Amino acid sequence: MIAITPIAKAHLVHVQAHASHPDIGATSNVPSPYPEDGAAQWFRAISERVAAGQSQVFAVTFDQAVCGVIALNAINREIGSAQLDYWIAVPFQRKGIATRAAALAISQARSSFEARELLSSCLMTNTASARVLERNGFVEYARERIETGKFQRHELRRFRLHSP
Repeated sequence: MIAITPIAKAHLVHVQAHASHPDIGATSNVPSPYPEDGAAQWFRAISERVAAGQSQVFAVTFDQAVCGVIALNAINREIGSAQLDYWIAVPFQRKGIATRAAALAISQARSSFEARELLSSCLMTNTASARVLERNGFVEYARERIETGKFQRHELRRFRLHSP
């Protein structure tokens, strides 16, 4: 069974272990190499955004095992929008977990702040992530070359989901 549950300190040992895999950092904004206290640093940072109502962050579980993170970031309750971000641990990839977790997060966004538009993005080379988004009704609306940062010179695909 796939579920999402609000992220808690108890999940951090699993976040630390899974986010440390170089493949996670290769396609996401997760740092690579992942710092020894990366999960704790990340949790402190996201806790402030969650408390301010700017983010909702969830542990993704498969048969009760923590296997990733999914988040609604940059929440704007006034216009009903947010950014969907996620990663799934390498041993759990290609099992439909991300697709189902995204569906659960979309449902959460609609029920908790009446989301009317969700945005997401992935690297052009991350076809699995693009499929997750498309299976959940997201439509690609732009491509752009990244000019700075970790993925400089890579192409980014931007996706949008509008609620009826």
